[in-house]
Amino acid sequence: MFGLALIALGALLPTDPGFFPIEMAAAAPAELTLPPLGYDYDALEPHIDEATMRVHHLGHHAGYTAKTNAAMAKLAEADPALAAEGIDSVLTKLDKVPAALRGPLRNAGGGYVNHALFWSIMAPGKGGKPEGAVLTAIESAFGSYDAFKAEFDGLAGGLFGSGWVWLYADKTSGTPVLKVCSTPNQDTPAMEAGKTPILGLDLWEHAFYLRYQNKKASYIEAWWNVVNWEEVARRFAAASA
Repeated sequence: MFGLALIALGALLPTDPGFFPIEMAAAAPAELTLPPLGYDYDALEPHIDEATMRVHHLGHHAGYTAKTNAAMAKLAEADPALAAEGIDSVLTKLDKVPAALRGPLRNAGGGYVNHALFWSIMAPGKGGKPEGAVLTAIESAFGSYDAFKAEFDGLAGGLFGSGWVWLYADKTSGTPVLKVCSTPNQDTPAMEAGKTPILGLDLWEHAFYLRYQNKKASYIEAWWNVVNWEEVARRFAAASA
């Protein structure tokens, strides 16, 4: 009886070899959520004020999160396989993204991942100098910690317009080497293969203007007091693995 039932079912199905009774849908990318700070909004006082942190996190980063999700949903319609790789991978393959989505994903997606890093490499009661492997790598690359900081501060103070300054691990030649650079807008070194940012400073005016107004140099110097070198070291170890 079971065999006769299968034969009867087969007679009802189309004979076109391209027909599939069940359509296999590509997996949609997981929707991003706003990453938590990991500390209270006033925890970085007096160096970064509570009002700035609330606007920065609940306004700007939340906005990047929503816009990235919207753009990724559209990418999932155009290229499901690429979208399924997630925003970090998509940012390294912007040349494969449809032209209409390239700008939104570069700007909002970059803003999303940059701020997720930014919150994590800051913490209350931190600052000072790094230790261990990351300090050794800094001294090897720049000669000394003070020389590194001077180069980083010089890029930050000289950046025209909105953007970021980074310390990143460059593995393009094999062994990771620490380098610094600046990027415009929400670009990140991670958009290039073999480059992993481990420390980043947000130099958009919304990151400092409520407290420091046009005194950008004061913001840059104050920011070093909240750098979480333990997280930077963790990121460096991961990049070096």
